[in-house]
Amino acid sequence: MVGTGIAGLIAAIEASESHVVTLVTKAELSESNTRYAQGGIAAALFPDDSVASHVSDTLRAGAGLADPRMAGILCGEGPDRIRELLELGVAFDRENGE
Repeated sequence: MVGTGIAGLIAAIEASESHVVTLVTKAELSESNTRYAQGGIAAALFPDDSVASHVSDTLRAGAGLADPRMAGILCGEGPDRIRELLELGVAFDRENGE
């Protein structure tokens, strides 16, 4: 069993390639912690940013608790994962909450 936030829904999409999947939620499908995540999602998507800079920021924010290898994977794969979410129709806030 997985939740119906973005991670759970991605797992369901992947599982549906070889299994019958049923989504069950305690409220409406759109009601999840993902929807209310005020920190948003960060990724180096634009020319004025870089994966190396994002890794550095992530390690600094982790205050010595973040694993540098894992931070590198997260930041390195982040842009592609964001693009995949956009292709799936995820409606991110883009500017001024819109």
